[in-house]
Amino acid sequence: EKERFDIVLSDIRMPGMSGVEMFEEIRNRHPELPVVLMTAFTAEENVSEAVETGVFTVLTKPFNMDAAVTILMRALRLPVIVVVDDVESVATTAVAALEQMNLRAIACTDPAEALQLVKDGKVDVCVTDLVMPAMDGLTLIERALAFDEKITIIVFSGAPEADTLMRQAASKGVFHCLRKPLDPRTLASTISKARATTAGRRN
Repeated sequence: EKERFDIVLSDIRMPGMSGVEMFEEIRNRHPELPVVLMTAFTAEENVSEAVETGVFTVLTKPFNMDAAVTILMRALRLPVIVVVDDVESVATTAVAALEQMNLRAIACTDPAEALQLVKDGKVDVCVTDLVMPAMDGLTLIERALAFDEKITIIVFSGAPEADTLMRQAASKGVFHCLRKPLDPRTLASTISKARATTAGRRN
């Protein structure tokens, strides 16, 4: 209340007010202020609660300090999540669910538009369908990584050939593969885990 800050890094488990409760207070007063939480207790209920209320990510203690600084610098950019699907209702429904969790997200039905956002440096997470008429998801992955090798890519599909496509996507370095229909909580949790890595990519 007395000072201006660019970012907040806070433990979750603390006496009195928890980190999640503090985050909710911060969000009410300064909704644009990015908050990164940390905990040694990844199984506790507060972690899921934090993810579902819009915290940028949750770091697991102990963590590498250089990696944590990289994550904090990423959060400072106030990046957005782009959800790409040629079926507008799929993209907009996913974005609406993410925004309900206070996550910044944009829906795109045109892969070229999504790639432009990546090229402009506005996106840190790209969630894309693998089967689209204008540009398939595998091509989108290759082009997005060419623009930004550190971008997190999460793919999804409900196509009959989904297993084959997901294996191909995994070989290109996507962070995770999901099935349609997208479950908002699973998607938010996957995004949070991806953001907790320095590159958002599979090892």
